[in-house]
Amino acid sequence: MTSTDDQKAARARLAELSAAYTEAEAKLEEAREALNAGIVDVLMARTLGPSEVTRLVPYERQHVGRIGKAGGVPPLRERTVVSAKSKPQS
Repeated sequence: MTSTDDQKAARARLAELSAAYTEAEAKLEEAREALNAGIVDVLMARTLGPSEVTRLVPYERQHVGRIGKAGGVPPLRERTVVSAKSKPQS
């Protein structure tokens, strides 16, 4: 093989591998979106609590909480601590 043939083969190989990577990345994003929607559905229905959801998914509890909050899931209980920085209510 000549140097030009080696370069063409290398370019073709990298283009093929890059296409496979991009396809896998797209599938991962679809799976992530579906999982996140499922988490929001379960938390919204109160079928399982955040701790149980965390044991079943590949995310940490804080991330499950962020997903729920972003999806509009109301907190399980009202806040009981008021920040010292917030203005007192009259």
